[in-house]
Amino acid sequence: MSAPSDTTDSPTARNERMQLAFAGVLWATGAAVLGTRAFSWLLEAPYAIVLALLGVGLGLLKARFLLDGVARKAARRIRKRGPMAPGRGSVSVRSWAVVLSMIALGHALRLTSVPRPVLAVLYVAVATALLTASRIYWRFHAAGWDAHEQDPSQR
Repeated sequence: MSAPSDTTDSPTARNERMQLAFAGVLWATGAAVLGTRAFSWLLEAPYAIVLALLGVGLGLLKARFLLDGVARKAARRIRKRGPMAPGRGSVSVRSWAVVLSMIALGHALRLTSVPRPVLAVLYVAVATALLTASRIYWRFHAAGWDAHEQDPSQR
């Protein structure tokens, strides 16, 4: 069996790219779950379009000023760990703690008397931010191992 001609096709590069893809899919899945729930709440709301657009606008701001940096840091962490690092550590313990805290907060908010259309704006905002910022992972993934020294998220 001959060695791969392109470093992006090597097993080690595929491992790193797999971890980047996992992170991107994880964020996109979270966005889909939140967006679906928000959509169901907005179906019954007056001014649903306005509320949805407000959520999207807030989400784009959150992505730009918070989650883009978080995703960039996480993608760099995956790159820094190297292509031979096991996949189980691609997401830091701190990140998992934040995810679990956000899930718990979302559940707690659903148990309150906060009107569902208000929660829908929050859910749309977070879903938009997650989906928008997940592009950072996909840019790192698309760049492959050859771009190790570059930061593809700056494109």
